[in-house]
Amino acid sequence: MLKKISVLLILAMIVGIFQTGEVFAEAKYDEVGSFSEGLALVEKDHKCGFINKKGEEVVKVGKYDLVVAFIGGMACVEKDGKWGFINKKGEEVVKVGKYDKVEYFHEGMACVEKDGKCGFINKKGEEIAKVGKYDDVSDFSKGMARVEKGGKWGFINKKGEEVVKPEYDGVGDFSEGLASVRIGDWKTGKRGFINKKGEEVVKPKYDGVEHFSEGLALVEKDGKWGFINKKGEEVVKLKYDYDKVEYFHEGMACVEKDGKWGFINKKGEEVVKLKYDKVGYFNEGMAFVGKDGKWGFINKKGEEVVKLNYDKVTYFSEGLAEVDKDGKRGIIIKKGKEVVKLKYDKVVGFNEGLVLVGKDGKYGYINKKWKEVVKPKYDEASGFSEGLACVRIGHWETSKYGYINKKGKEVIKLKYDDASSFSEGIAPVREGDNWYIIDKKGKVIRKI
Repeated sequence: MLKKISVLLILAMIVGIFQTGEVFAEAKYDEVGSFSEGLALVEKDHKCGFINKKGEEVVKVGKYDLVVAFIGGMACVEKDGKWGFINKKGEEVVKVGKYDKVEYFHEGMACVEKDGKCGFINKKGEEIAKVGKYDDVSDFSKGMARVEKGGKWGFINKKGEEVVKPEYDGVGDFSEGLASVRIGDWKTGKRGFINKKGEEVVKPKYDGVEHFSEGLALVEKDGKWGFINKKGEEVVKLKYDYDKVEYFHEGMACVEKDGKWGFINKKGEEVVKLKYDKVGYFNEGMAFVGKDGKWGFINKKGEEVVKLNYDKVTYFSEGLAEVDKDGKRGIIIKKGKEVVKLKYDKVVGFNEGLVLVGKDGKYGYINKKWKEVVKPKYDEASGFSEGLACVRIGHWETSKYGYINKKGKEVIKLKYDDASSFSEGIAPVREGDNWYIIDKKGKVIRKI
């Protein structure tokens, strides 16, 4: 990866966003963060604020001791150890000084804390669950939030209504419309499931449960494992004494006993016998499996489509997986064919149609036809961005940066002392002590 660019580099990237060919903000900050939702974090003399794309300080630098990037139209801000929220106009929607701690908004709601007590606010700053009512809370997920009071747990909705009164000793988040609940302590308590009305769809009778996945939930009782559906029916009877059972992924679940792993289907049938030391989830119809330190892939029939002869493998993505043997890396397809031979020290996934590869400390690129478009010759290289990649030749003290296109042609000569990837048609570069913004032809638009 290329060196992280300091301040003025980022400034060039984000403050110099052109719509009319002008730079909106002078280089008057020590640091400038990336624009998020139309605003960028800026710093001067260790004090922070926000600017908009016109370079105007929406939040004056130094007004707050700490500011955090905007997410969902709101930003957390802190002064003198107290927190609040501001909107994109810099207005304090939630006054700073009101809360000791705040969390980001999730589903339009944020957890807040004061004097060790918790509650929730909406984006208007209104407390939909009064601070002090609960001892602990979780973020909202799927319209519900877990709340705890006096050691008992329940759920509230976004109106602050207790859909489930705090009466359980433990609860889990909702998944596929149901949430697990526990009565009793962690070790000996019984577990079941409730719906969003608080109705016990599955009475607490199991020693262990996991959340629903693909319509089924793993349950355990008296050391036996099985699966139930959303009606509470045991579709896979509690007859298995596996040491570990995982969730279903693509209709298959990993199971383990006595250190050996295999897979069962939704009928509870062992499609893949327990014979592997380690396994991964199924993804794109394939799962990696390991035995005696070697890795390969199986399909859903349990057939070893890719023999176990690799030292490392990754999940398949878009029909491709990276593999490693004896410290050399390549890429295989689902039939096991090595479309990129194991000769590289580094292989990075596709970016704009090209793969970054490294060999003997040098970097280049291959295309989807598995041809070396650019032979490994650069000392450093980035992924392609907007059709160009930033590359470097030479040691750090004397290195020079420039840009190549997807054919490997150096369209902007390697003459800069520092540089970053193109963003919105421009890139920041440094030559000596001066920073510049250039376009894709290498023309200097502005000195910073």
